[in-house]
Amino acid sequence: MKLKSKKKVKFGSKTIGEGEKIPFIAEIGVNHLGSKKKAFELVDAAIEGGSDYLKFQTYIAADRYDKKNPRYEEFTKLLTDWQLTKEEEKEVWNYAKSKGAEVFTSVYDLNSIKFAEELGTIGYKIAAFEMNNMPLLKGVIETKKPIIISCGMTNFFEIKKLCDFLSEKNVNYILLHTVSSYPLQEIHSNLQKIRNLIELFDCPIGHSDHTPGVLIPPLAAACGAQIIEKHFTINPKYRLSDNFFSVTKDQVKEIKFSLEKVYQIIYSPDFEKNNPEKYMKDFKKIIS
Repeated sequence: MKLKSKKKVKFGSKTIGEGEKIPFIAEIGVNHLGSKKKAFELVDAAIEGGSDYLKFQTYIAADRYDKKNPRYEEFTKLLTDWQLTKEEEKEVWNYAKSKGAEVFTSVYDLNSIKFAEELGTIGYKIAAFEMNNMPLLKGVIETKKPIIISCGMTNFFEIKKLCDFLSEKNVNYILLHTVSSYPLQEIHSNLQKIRNLIELFDCPIGHSDHTPGVLIPPLAAACGAQIIEKHFTINPKYRLSDNFFSVTKDQVKEIKFSLEKVYQIIYSPDFEKNNPEKYMKDFKKIIS
């Protein structure tokens, strides 16, 4: 009897899917607050913590939000203040790659896709806010690189429509369960949706967690999440951007340890070799 296998996706050097190790994405985003020095420190700390991937955000501030959004001016000003110059961004990416990091980014406009290609992104993240942005999705698809999509503020019908479109285009994609609240209370994590996504869609399913602390990632992995993302900081005392609910280097180490433990418990990769039932097999009856 053969079990039905689910699709896996190659993302950088790693394969994402059932039975594979559960990697961790350190979402650096704009937690550098526009400081190249902080950006370098974030890269070093994320790597030292054992992050499998580093993720940035690549954007043109004036084009990131809908101008009809009542908070357009406020958030555009913040993102302008927190934006590195293109030269600084190149320096940070080159530094991260020189340290062996696998780096990718979220994009929000077509021009930023071109720049992300120059930076050497291994794939793309589509934020929950952009999952219905068809020109952006088509632009990313044209790069022929794998895509990770956050599924916040949506429903299964909307997700299915997107997945059907991506499958028609032969795109390798990963869905992340997420709740678009920053920060998120643990009790609103709604982790059962991970199981729903696994049952409904033939692609790897992960979790993007916005709660403070380290409790949720191993629980998400136990629910079936095959990749975990959390915002990353060098100092949660910074109150701007996502720093105040992000995890630190030491917390990433703790998450990585717990994810490895969950992987061993769920998949028991050495089960056959160790044969834990060997002693008791003498007691098994065969009665016909």
